[in-house]
Amino acid sequence: MEGEMGTGARIAIALIVLGVLISVVFTILGFTRNTTNQGITTVQNSLESMQLAVYDDYDQQMLSGTQVLSALKLFEGQPNGLVVKTKALMENGANVGYNYGALFKDVTEGGDYKLSNLDKKDGESWYVKNLDTGNSGTMTYNMNYLEAKKSGTDAFIRPTAKFLAEIIKDTTGTIVGICFTQQ
Repeated sequence: MEGEMGTGARIAIALIVLGVLISVVFTILGFTRNTTNQGITTVQNSLESMQLAVYDDYDQQMLSGTQVLSALKLFEGQPNGLVVKTKALMENGANVGYNYGALFKDVTEGGDYKLSNLDKKDGESWYVKNLDTGNSGTMTYNMNYLEAKKSGTDAFIRPTAKFLAEIIKDTTGTIVGICFTQQ
């Protein structure tokens, strides 16, 4: 009988030890999962901050024409619209600019990609305009920067000219582009 009770006691002890080990493993996994989730959240917040930091160089800043041309290349292919208002263009029509990159709503297509009606809300330092996603929900782009480099055109960006860079947000408050206005 003693031998049978010893075997039963060993099995009971083994089951208790196994139960304790399983609970320790689940506790460690739960702690690891919480730590991992916190780490992922921290990384996501850091990435968002870094993405928004790109716009810090253009928010209410005076830039040269060379820097504007560099910005056109920097944001090429990204879901950002860039509007350039040159003095030559503004003389022909108030509050009109050329739209490069992602196109905004109400842009005239067919070669000139002019955007009018780019307005600021009272007391705000940014413009409000939505990107054009069309009926299909996809953005269209103007990647033709040749006119911006062609002297004698309204779209020409003189390398030594000064431009005021201002942010463009959509109606939800998300930054969707930059407006460069020649001074």
